[in-house]
Amino acid sequence: MVLFDTSFIIFTILIVISYYTFFKNYQWQLLLIGSLFFYRYFTDSYFILLSIANTFLFGLIINKTGSKLLKKYLLTACLFINFGTLFLLKYSVIFASKFSMLIPLGISFYMFQSISYVIDVYRGSYEPEKNIFKFALFVSYFPQVIQGPIGRYNKLAPQFFKQHNYNSDDFRYGFETICWGVFKKIFIADRIAVFVNTVFSSYNEYYGAVIFLASFAYSIQIYTDFSGGIDIVRGISQILGIKLDINFRRPFFAISVSDFWRRWHITLSAWMKDYVFYSLNLSKPLTYINKKTRKAFGNKTGKLISIFISTYILYFIVGIWHGIGSNYVFYGLWNGTLISLSLFFEPYFKKVKKKLNLKDSIGWLVIFQIIRTNIFVTLGRYFSRADTASTAFAMLKRTFTNFSLADIKLSTLYNMGYTFNKILLLIACIIVVFVVDLCFEKKINLYKKFDCANTFIQLFVIAIFILLIVFGIIYAEGYVSAEFIYRQY
Repeated sequence: MVLFDTSFIIFTILIVISYYTFFKNYQWQLLLIGSLFFYRYFTDSYFILLSIANTFLFGLIINKTGSKLLKKYLLTACLFINFGTLFLLKYSVIFASKFSMLIPLGISFYMFQSISYVIDVYRGSYEPEKNIFKFALFVSYFPQVIQGPIGRYNKLAPQFFKQHNYNSDDFRYGFETICWGVFKKIFIADRIAVFVNTVFSSYNEYYGAVIFLASFAYSIQIYTDFSGGIDIVRGISQILGIKLDINFRRPFFAISVSDFWRRWHITLSAWMKDYVFYSLNLSKPLTYINKKTRKAFGNKTGKLISIFISTYILYFIVGIWHGIGSNYVFYGLWNGTLISLSLFFEPYFKKVKKKLNLKDSIGWLVIFQIIRTNIFVTLGRYFSRADTASTAFAMLKRTFTNFSLADIKLSTLYNMGYTFNKILLLIACIIVVFVVDLCFEKKINLYKKFDCANTFIQLFVIAIFILLIVFGIIYAEGYVSAEFIYRQY
């Protein structure tokens, strides 16, 4: 696991020390050398150099081209080359009988990042970078290159290329964020994985309630795993004075599936919205469909049809981005269907709420919406976690035909190797994360409150966290450190 690797920790410490001392006047150059070394050493791949070179050149050529038609052809060629390569490498299992390919780690994240740059240059959002080495840092920046967040050039470039002086607030905030991320990863994600993996690998041995609980547990696992990893890289970057985008905003408090995707993997969702959804919805074919359907069904219903088509295509792409297999196609279609239905029925829901004088801020209504959304998301996890679509459907069938809360027993967990104390610790840690997220959801900034606390209290809390992490990694009996789930994307 790269982020927990001793050599990565030493590497990061050396970078931070050098960044503020010996290389204070050459900070971005140090980050570039360090980032390229990091990618080569920890991923054993040079592929990122090809991505840097071709998107840099396309950006320059597109900007210098006067013909709008030629610009469009060049952009199409860039997208075809990069997405074609991404498809070939990510789904190399299809060609396994004829070729032997290794998927470069983090390829989706840095390729999406570099492609967004080319599209922005094509749209005239900003001038292209003339220095290939500066552009290379934008693509390869080591904290985010493995699993994001997916950055935008206009936000990151101004931070990369200015001098940063050591800031104790940045260091403290960054260190706290790292500790929080490590806590979520080792105390929740890695430990709940045993339960999830066991049920999904032998679902025939369990009844519906246990299967549903395992799917919900997978939602917790993937959230604490992915957001934990993002917290670590955001914390490292914060120490260097560079702020990366927030990638999660308390998704378990979402009140609809659309709201969930606005809170979950935010940078990917924003990327898909800005570069896929709007492009599709404004394309000539869908514009034509929009006109025809408005004439046939009226403006209100007619305009929704093109949006539905764009939504389905968007979430189909999101589905197959997660992996190959019909289960991922169904995962995308599940989300596309729910969001399309919510858009269609939204006016009717508003009318009902108005007649019943129900305000969106009513407590019980918010709780109902949150529970409903989590149930829909959990059902979708059957497809994203199961090995095949047939397995997912078989698990769903068992869930709905053999569901009984009485089947959820401690003995089931004991048989998986859990002890009572381990179960208690896991539940306690989940509650801690829930309470922290709830505080932020209620606009209570715990970071500011912690900063205002007594210095002794701050040091004591940090020391406790460090001891817990060390205990959790080194001394916890039977603990196995698992790779971050999203590093494979």
